Amino acid sequence: MKMHGSLYTDKAKVVNAFRKDEKVLLSFDSSSYFCVHEEPRELSHDTYYELDDGTKIERQQSVVMMAFQEKVSMLLRAKSKSVGIPLPLPKGEYRVDITVTTQRQADDVPPLLVMKSVLDGINKEIVENDRQIYECNIRYHYKKRYANASQYRSNESLKIALFDLGSSGGPIIEVSGDIYIVPKQSPILRDGGDRLLTDDADRHRYLARPLKRKMKIAPCKSYSIEMCFTGDTDDKDIDNMALIYYPILGHLGINEAQVHYLHLEKHKSTTSPSIETQIKCKTP
Repeated sequence: MKMHGSLYTDKAKVVNAFRKDEKVLLSFDSSSYFCVHEEPRELSHDTYYELDDGTKIERQQSVVMMAFQEKVSMLLRAKSKSVGIPLPLPKGEYRVDITVTTQRQADDVPPLLVMKSVLDGINKEIVENDRQIYECNIRYHYKKRYANASQYRSNESLKIALFDLGSSGGPIIEVSGDIYIVPKQSPILRDGGDRLLTDDADRHRYLARPLKRKMKIAPCKSYSIEMCFTGDTDDKDIDNMALIYYPILGHLGINEAQVHYLHLEKHKSTTSPSIETQIKCKTP
């Protein structure tokens, strides 16, 4: 993460699950960087949860999304088998690089939600626990439409490369193929109405308020976003932490269609928990 000189500091008033105010320290510059000084939080992803009366609410996932995740897993399993790599990979620290090439606009394949969908496909069968993924990035490439192109030719593709962070070599497994990309979708709550699954869902709104008063992000057609989570992160999923803090960008004027590169990483620290975010105009 880029080092910064003079920074503003402020405190955000966040209403927690017990309806009590928390004061969260923020530091930020005037245009491209902010840091939330707290232990990184992550979005809950339990399959079931209980209401106050003890009723269990089941979540039903999208069949189309699950089919996409199975295709991701199948591609990686087939490649690993062909090169003699046993799965799941041994316990370690890994990085995943994802490249999306599509004729759809970026807001139709939001980078964080596509990343989450891909990581769900990697979890368990490829990497035994996706908490072992310490870095992940995703690139969006727009593919132009041509009037004389064959209607039977796929209009999008996906490339995935998996690296061992303990090695300086190339990817352990790398696959690519024409595939219809399905971002992570919210589950249907069976018999549970439309309740939110987490009390942290509105944290971004509270955290964005002090930033909006002084940050002016330069207009740009596309942005590169880097987020670094530091603290007690070994047992947290990198994508679920991002789901709590990524929406702050929307309150600062950046929409999904403008984010063409997203990089996430996490580091273990017992002294300085924080969430750092760097915003850059993306270069070709």
